[in-house]
Amino acid sequence: MAAALDIVKAGDYIAIQRQDYFKLHKVAENGTVNLGKDILDIGMVIGKSVWTTYRMEQKKGGRRNYQLKECSVNDLKDDSITMSNNSTTTSGTDNRNIVDDGSSQKLSMEEIVSLRDEGLSSKEIVGTLIENSTTFQSKTEYSQQKYLKKKEKKYFEYITVRKPTLRLIAEIMFRLDQGKIFGLRMDTLSQITTAVNLHSHGRYIVFESGCQGLPAAAMLNGLSSEGRLVYVHLGNYPSKQALLALNLTEEQDNSLICVNIYNLLRKIKSESNGNSAEEAIVLAKDQEVFNDEEVKKEESSSEKIELTPALKEESTTPEKEMKISSSEEANDKDQILTNSDQENSCPNKRKHSESGNDDGSAKKKSRWEVETDRAASTLSAKADGLVIACREHPSSVLKALLPLIAPSRNFVVYGQVREPLLELLQELIKRPDVTNVRLTDTWLRNYQVESNRTHPLVNMTGSGGYLLTGVKVQL
Repeated sequence: MAAALDIVKAGDYIAIQRQDYFKLHKVAENGTVNLGKDILDIGMVIGKSVWTTYRMEQKKGGRRNYQLKECSVNDLKDDSITMSNNSTTTSGTDNRNIVDDGSSQKLSMEEIVSLRDEGLSSKEIVGTLIENSTTFQSKTEYSQQKYLKKKEKKYFEYITVRKPTLRLIAEIMFRLDQGKIFGLRMDTLSQITTAVNLHSHGRYIVFESGCQGLPAAAMLNGLSSEGRLVYVHLGNYPSKQALLALNLTEEQDNSLICVNIYNLLRKIKSESNGNSAEEAIVLAKDQEVFNDEEVKKEESSSEKIELTPALKEESTTPEKEMKISSSEEANDKDQILTNSDQENSCPNKRKHSESGNDDGSAKKKSRWEVETDRAASTLSAKADGLVIACREHPSSVLKALLPLIAPSRNFVVYGQVREPLLELLQELIKRPDVTNVRLTDTWLRNYQVESNRTHPLVNMTGSGGYLLTGVKVQL
């Protein structure tokens, strides 16, 4: 029986695989997903296990609308012409005599479309295309396999639902738009977690902007329930697309603390410059006396001066008092006297409420205040590492967050270009509290490995970004 975490639930993210194509999707009841021009009813995967294979069955009356039917992997292999291709089709020695003029296929476009509308499988459609091709037998074996993969990819009718992992999420986001994740590749993320010396029980700080939460997801993915990750961000809300796609458990969610950088630094500064217990009591008493004087002053002014409720909230200077017309005083006299009597009848209640001793009227802390308190409490014992990946110049960010990590701990700064990191490198070399500062370039080359042919892929990224690493030391 599948584990509870492997069962797809409404609201979960899944990775839909169709051959070499992957897509992230949030599951909803009666929801649909677009795969190219095909529209799939994806709601039926709810309650099923991940790694389940489905066949796309065309709906009646819907040309490119499909419903899913659960099947086995063996069914997929039987219907795949590339997986079960054991035929001894003859092939040519070279393609020099083949001319791509569009006349090699005997079937017209309308006839090919009708094959799909008739409900034929992808294997049957591709087989029909091969039979009506005048040049297929003349192609080389490599060209024939390439042709089969291309046609089967177009008419492939099976999908597999997979559980989103960090590698899948990083690769999908990188393939969709590299700019939205600041050019972060999966190999670069692995270099970051290695350089910061990530371990499951540690406390770490991640400052990220413009990466859709991918660095934070990589760090949180390696932490246990006892670890803590302080996700520092700009603005009111952090970017959590990658974090949400991981389908975080309750334990992982408790290990994550999202806080604004300005609120965090302000809170830590106020605690470091805090007063002693005796001074705090004196300040509290002074504040209480100040509140009492304010209440008495307000009550006395309400007896002598009759103002409208809107003007009562403003300053009661003599200049403003003289601007009040006698007609306004007459119209609002009864209401003001009633308000004044209410204030005079319960001065003790007002004093008690404003002094902050009334639990019922005490202001409840907002979520960002609670998260700021949690972050400051977590970092009171210093963090075990720091990761910075931002579009802004990292110099000021590193200077502000470096004191929050403990000595002999690592920090990593990621940048898509090296010039800002070179400037930061020159600054860190002069600092006595930093050592082992290095600037490295991440490089990865993908290879295609097939029988009788192994070569690098044609399309690759030139660079995976730059990493500035170092160790903080105690003076």
